[in-house]
Formats: sequence, C-alpha cells, structure tokens
Amino acid sequence: MSEPRVVSSADVDVVNEIGRTHVLADFLPVGKPGILHFWATWCGPCREELPSLDAYSNALTEGELATRLIVVAVEPSPREKIDRFLDDLGLPGFATLQDAGNRSGAVFGLFGMPATILIDAEGRVVGQHSGPLDWSDEAVRAELAAHLDG
Repeated sequence: MSEPRVVSSADVDVVNEIGRTHVLADFLPVGKPGILHFWATWCGPCREELPSLDAYSNALTEGELATRLIVVAVEPSPREKIDRFLDDLGLPGFATLQDAGNRSGAVFGLFGMPATILIDAEGRVVGQHSGPLDWSDEAVRAELAAHLDG
C-alpha cells in the first residue's frame, strides 16, 4: 500500500465478551501502531487460522503488545454462536470483539475473510492482507514485529 488510508473505525460498533457495545476506535492503541484481524464463523480458512492466531496473541502478552492486536468476529449471529465455535476449536477464552452490524467490510474495504489490517500510530490503514496468515511463520512474525515497533 503506497499511501496511508484514512478510515473511520468509529463507524464500526463492536460488542465485547461481556456484551457491552463500543466503537472499534475505542480499542485502537492511541499513538501506536496496531493490528486488526477480522474473521467469521462461516469462514473455512478462519477455522484453520485461529489456533495459530491464538498462539501469536498469547506470545504478545509480554508488555503492552497484546493490547495492540484487536481481533473482530464479523458475525451477525448471537454472541453465543461465536463462543460455541471457539469452544469447538479448543479456544475457550480467545479474546475477540464482535461486529454484529457487519460494518467492518465497508469501512475497511475488506475482500473476504479472514483479513488482517495494519494500522499506524495515527489510526490509518498502512497495510492489508486478505486471506489467512501463518501466524507461526517467522517471516510473518518479523514483519508484524517491525510494524508494531514502528
């Protein structure tokens, strides 16, 4: 991506794990780069990718980096469906917000699921990947670390 793209993350309502509604902008790190990852229960590649994303997320628990990875299920179904899906994958407690209004696609220009968006310190999109990532791949981890350090 050549130029940072301004998006309005305040236009995406998300529900947290305890059912409270916020705007996605509330979760973006202030003044620091972050990673947004979008997935859905109906997405086969998401099912394959989530365990490695969970392991990557757990590896970020050191320091403040864990708060700079924001995971969002784009799912209009009740939250219980997401929780059951994650339980079935062996990922109970996996931290994910829910975009029940399905606004993420329009706001971020998503082309299917899963999708990973790199956000700069000003909240602009500076990178976008459609499709699954191998979160355990050292090259992918190095690229994401360089982004978060930037």
